Amino acid sequence: MTMSREFTAMVAAGATMQSGPNANGSAGGYDNGADQLTSIGEDELEETNPLAIVPDSHPIATPARSRASGLEVVPAGPPPPPAHVEASQVKKEEVETKVTAWQTAEMAKINNRFKREEVVINGWETEQVEKASAWLKKIERKLDEQRAKALEKTQNDIAKARRKAEEKRASAEAKRGLKLAKVLELANFMKAVGRVPTKRSFF
Repeated sequence: MTMSREFTAMVAAGATMQSGPNANGSAGGYDNGADQLTSIGEDELEETNPLAIVPDSHPIATPARSRASGLEVVPAGPPPPPAHVEASQVKKEEVETKVTAWQTAEMAKINNRFKREEVVINGWETEQVEKASAWLKKIERKLDEQRAKALEKTQNDIAKARRKAEEKRASAEAKRGLKLAKVLELANFMKAVGRVPTKRSFF
């Protein structure tokens, strides 16, 4: 589109230059043609220069322009996070992973050590309880033996006392029977002879 416009402008300028001497003279026609070529070059520069300043139809609000226009400046939001992961973030995640693994291993060691100690403590407790129970049972057996011996001795003593009491009772009964027999015999004798017994006892 730019080349066709340039070509058309050049053709028009050439025609003007050719018709110029007939109307205004050769100098005037040359100057007019030069002016048209200059305008063509300026149009091309305006269209093709990438560094040309182009008026912005949608200006960005700056603090100075906002104060001048009375508009409120809205701060832009935080920039989006980068798509790639930075090396520091990777290093941080690696450190956190290693620390977590170390923490888990140390906690497992502590828990296993505590379990072993708990097994040892439970074994010691069981042993002490069994020892105390065995000592108590031993004392109870000794007490039972002593009680049995004491009971047997008591029963023997009771039997011996009863036996002696029976012997003494039998002896006393025998003495009583002899005395009664003597009294009866003497009473029969006195009745037979007619003799009155004196106040003095015969026994």
